Amino acid sequence: MDKRSVPRKWPGPRDWVVWEGMVRLLIEHVTNVLGEESTAGTREQIHPYAEMRLLVSFRNLLRGRAAIVDALEQGRAAVVFRAHIRAFAWLDDVTVLSFGHARYLLEDGEVIEGDVCWLTECRDRRLWRVHAFDSEAGARRCYERRRRERELAQLRGVAA
Repeated sequence: MDKRSVPRKWPGPRDWVVWEGMVRLLIEHVTNVLGEESTAGTREQIHPYAEMRLLVSFRNLLRGRAAIVDALEQGRAAVVFRAHIRAFAWLDDVTVLSFGHARYLLEDGEVIEGDVCWLTECRDRRLWRVHAFDSEAGARRCYERRRRERELAQLRGVAA
């Protein structure tokens, strides 16, 4: 059973299942050696203006659905990548921290395997921001920074 912390305003456990399924679909995607991909169901779950730092992009910033799908579907990094999510922790009503294990390619071509955390934010009922981290502490620091930015933006009346 996945671990969950209860967010302040989240509507309920049924929505957890939906959002966690979307996160799992993105993170656990598989591209095989022939280049055949399994991102067909993922494409529409990604926000058109998404921003993601994924392991398949060597954590370089990807902007927009098309760039993200390309990274998931093409290249050796996409073929090597494998991940499994073990647990979720909801940090607020739009942000979830996923804990898992991944095998992925580094920029120098080395394949490594280890525990990974993914910080995911949702916007407009789609996956908007995803950032992969080697440590929970790094992910939580990023979350706190983004939370403060959102709070400041709300005070100014601007979307963060």
